[in-house]
Amino acid sequence: MKDYFNTAYPSIDHLRKKAKSRLPKFAFEYVDGGCNNEIGLRRNTDDIRKLELIPYYLRDYKDVSLKTTLFGETYDAPFGVSPVGLQGLIWPQAPEILAKAAFDHNVPFVLSTVSTASIETIAEITEGKMWFQLYHPVDDAITDDLLARCKAAGVKTLVLLSDVPTFAYRPKEIKNGLAMPPKMTAENMLQIMLSPEWALETLIKGKPEFKS
Repeated sequence: MKDYFNTAYPSIDHLRKKAKSRLPKFAFEYVDGGCNNEIGLRRNTDDIRKLELIPYYLRDYKDVSLKTTLFGETYDAPFGVSPVGLQGLIWPQAPEILAKAAFDHNVPFVLSTVSTASIETIAEITEGKMWFQLYHPVDDAITDDLLARCKAAGVKTLVLLSDVPTFAYRPKEIKNGLAMPPKMTAENMLQIMLSPEWALETLIKGKPEFKS
């Protein structure tokens, strides 16, 4: 990986605060929040923080590497970019930006079925090394079409989503009138006006849509 560290954002919390200052409230709350009362979100993050690494210092480590091999591909780190729906709502062309970053740093990128970039676009950026997360549609013909397009684009890794039997209940999105494209309520218009860079980029790149 390239050695790069932005000293303006030395932690995830600094990045979160910067994102909150640049995004409309409805976009920030979508990416920052969770379903129902966000109990699962809190439990997940709390459980991760309970994990402890056991160090073994008094050993001869000649080569230290984070490289790991998954599904026949060797990556530079044992983590990657998770699938996120409506990514282009958070920031214009977010999936393309993240896919390129993942490819440049040789870590996995997972494209959501409900992302705002197409299978073909991300496959071209990642030279087919992307993973595709499949929300199984009710119509089997749509599933068959998605899988055929993945195969044609050279995608080799399929991630099957099995934890969403129905639409999730997200109170913040309901209150914010989140839709594709966002509903132009007076409150949302004010939020957009207070986020001029986001608004300008969205105007230039076009409104987010389900590309796949």
